Amino acid sequence: MRKCIIHLIPHTHYDAIWVFTKEDYFYINIDMILKAVIKLMEKSKDYKFLIEQTYLLEEIERRYPELFNKIKEYIKEERIEIADGEYLMADTTLPQEETLIREILIGKKYLKEKFNLNVEVMWQADSFGLNAQLPQIYRKCGYKYLAFRRGSPKNKPSEFLWEALDKTKILTHFMPLGYRAGLNFKKLEENFKILKELAATNHILMPSGSGVTMPQANTEEVVKKWNKTHKKSKMIISTSKDFFKNLEKSAKNLPTRKGEMYSGKYSEVFPDVASTRIWIKKSLRKYENWLNTFERFSTIKSLIDNHYPEELYECWKKLLFLAFHDVAPGTGVDEVYEEVKQNIKFLKQQLTTLTPKVLEAITVQGSQEKDIIVYNPLNWDSKNWVEVDLKFEENTIKNISGLKSEWEEIDIEIIKETRHADGSIKSAKIGFIADTPPLGYRTYKILENRKKTQKDTIEVLDNTIRNRFFELSYSPKNGLIKIKMDGEEILKGNEIILEEEIGDLYNHREGLKEALKRESSKGIKYGAFRVKDIRIGGSDLRKVIEVKVNYYSLRWPYRLTKKWKPKIWRHKFLTCTKRITVYRDIPRIDFEIKLENKHPRTRIRVIFETPFTNPTYNSETQFGAIKRKTGQYYFAADDWKEKPSGVSPSLRWIAYEENGKGIALLNQGNPEHEIRDGNIYLTLLRSVDLLSTDGKAGPIIPVPDAKEFKKYTFKYSIYPYKGDWRKSKVYKMGYEFNYGLIGLQSADKRAYKNRESFLGIRPDNIILTALKRSEEENHIILRFYEATGKNTRACLRFFKKPKNVEAVNMLEEKDEEFEKEIILDGESIKVHMNPFEIVTLKLEF
Repeated sequence: MRKCIIHLIPHTHYDAIWVFTKEDYFYINIDMILKAVIKLMEKSKDYKFLIEQTYLLEEIERRYPELFNKIKEYIKEERIEIADGEYLMADTTLPQEETLIREILIGKKYLKEKFNLNVEVMWQADSFGLNAQLPQIYRKCGYKYLAFRRGSPKNKPSEFLWEALDKTKILTHFMPLGYRAGLNFKKLEENFKILKELAATNHILMPSGSGVTMPQANTEEVVKKWNKTHKKSKMIISTSKDFFKNLEKSAKNLPTRKGEMYSGKYSEVFPDVASTRIWIKKSLRKYENWLNTFERFSTIKSLIDNHYPEELYECWKKLLFLAFHDVAPGTGVDEVYEEVKQNIKFLKQQLTTLTPKVLEAITVQGSQEKDIIVYNPLNWDSKNWVEVDLKFEENTIKNISGLKSEWEEIDIEIIKETRHADGSIKSAKIGFIADTPPLGYRTYKILENRKKTQKDTIEVLDNTIRNRFFELSYSPKNGLIKIKMDGEEILKGNEIILEEEIGDLYNHREGLKEALKRESSKGIKYGAFRVKDIRIGGSDLRKVIEVKVNYYSLRWPYRLTKKWKPKIWRHKFLTCTKRITVYRDIPRIDFEIKLENKHPRTRIRVIFETPFTNPTYNSETQFGAIKRKTGQYYFAADDWKEKPSGVSPSLRWIAYEENGKGIALLNQGNPEHEIRDGNIYLTLLRSVDLLSTDGKAGPIIPVPDAKEFKKYTFKYSIYPYKGDWRKSKVYKMGYEFNYGLIGLQSADKRAYKNRESFLGIRPDNIILTALKRSEEENHIILRFYEATGKNTRACLRFFKKPKNVEAVNMLEEKDEEFEKEIILDGESIKVHMNPFEIVTLKLEF
């Protein structure tokens, strides 16, 4: 029998914001905690402490240089350990791929510059569940080990190898008792017995801390007393790195576990936070998309004129604050989100100003005058709807009847226009379907007098719209839809459901086991939705159904409603305008809901009904896709720490399919969904008024702003398809719905080249996530991944010939473990990709 070694690790978990403000947490963590830690270290050479995030260290350096130098000294002595090392500890399920990498890249860059430190332990103390590709992300960001608190579906052994979708593995420890196992010294004996029973070796990790917790001055005395009274175990004040080094030496035949860590069996992961304070999720998605787009085109510009916007770095830091694990989930008190709003304002101002300048700078001069330029931020040919605002001087343009690009004439829709006194067009907003080259642009000339040519049509007959992909009909009574493919109904609904909400920021809870009300009239007897208007408009390019509907909490008569029609409507607490867009040449249906909510304590969802009975569906996750179970709402889990609520977050899409047909639901910042009884639910918002209802997840603090008494515009899309999600390229649809085309009016009738592609990647299951300047050298970084789970030979074609290309890790460093054979052939780069593999290349020009 080997003696148990208990690694007691004093630490504190840093919250940038939560129930205190950012300034409060700076004061608590710096003045009350870390200054006390330094005093303890000055008294004892054996005391050690763990610090997590560089956002806090950056502030210490700014405000307290003497304290910073002390910390630096103890880091060098390996008595202060930096584990995690992110800029801010991110939520790992809600942000997009690059956001998670940049949290690490910026954090580790700071640690390297200030302390010459490479952090090897990812210390995931409090993120609400972990996505399935994190082992690959962490390993390629220089981590060797992972300790985490939430989401493991198994607790024995507490040490294992966690395998990503691409088979990359990381040595992992799940904290069965969380990060407080060694906090209460009176419970050390009790907790040790539990941890010993679950551990894979004789090395026991016992974190001794909590969220913003003071260091305990009697730690050394407690350790000495333990060692005097326990002969079969030894306790040491340790670091997480020491624990893992010893674990690595002693562990044999550890089990391998796969998939996401998103189970509530042993710890809460709070899936309902995916709909809490929905404005944060929508803002995070919007500015992730925008910043990634701006960065890509800025990198192209830097290859043309060698200028790279210095504002990019600060923009990323503002965005990373939005991804913090108490910001993105929205689980803090109202006042702390003023900081978030300021960051959003900063991003909007910077990107609004800088984006057009960068786009204009990369547009190549040509021989012909052009009126409109459409830019595509994706690495494949993208055919998508685009809208452009135009302005003209007097007596310039009399009419806009179409566009011409190269040999092709293109139909347009005039959405709105104003005219000068002489009848010429003053301003116009036009829409059209642009077919653009990969990561590039296409230019268009306005045609004033064009004869329309007969093309594929979008047919309208009574209440049915038909294109070459599907048939959509809507009810003249309530505007609810049905979709048919090959004459078979595969979907109906787009129905708003008003549900009871008696939960809090963390959890949806309901007393009623039915909806308060559905648009189809199901629900309790008193309230009802009332349709104000249904109309259909649009053009030859698209048809738009508009439904105005309000919810009243009381209608009369409220009994025998099939016999007596309502005569009195009162207490209107929900106003809503729904738009359903069917395109002639795009195989998806786009939905928009403009909603003003005044109904407290409610969850508002949209439901689509399918005929499918498949017990599983596919959901996009960061850098890949995973399979999940349907009907988890019914799963009996009385002995679980957290009973499954049925909902889960997705990134950009989910796909539910059966017998060669499928439905993909695409979202633009509404990640929470559920599939139950063949029905697909999308959560729009949850209205709550308390941070916690029972004091378990946090203090019982009123949060009136989380009632969501706001005006919102929600966008989502349905893509009906044949075959499976891979063959139907659902992953591309998800990106195209999020990363739309950008249309701009060209300046002063300039002459431009017809089209340009700066970077194309084939085949189209290879998706670009980053095109940026390298952090340390004047190189270009390219990051891309395989999206369908199959071996692929990727071919990348740049608009310039690289001088040299090498594979690097996500920290942009050469790493023997992740080396790849690269074939450089002129402007083309060829590389083999494993299923769901992420590859980062460094290019020298």
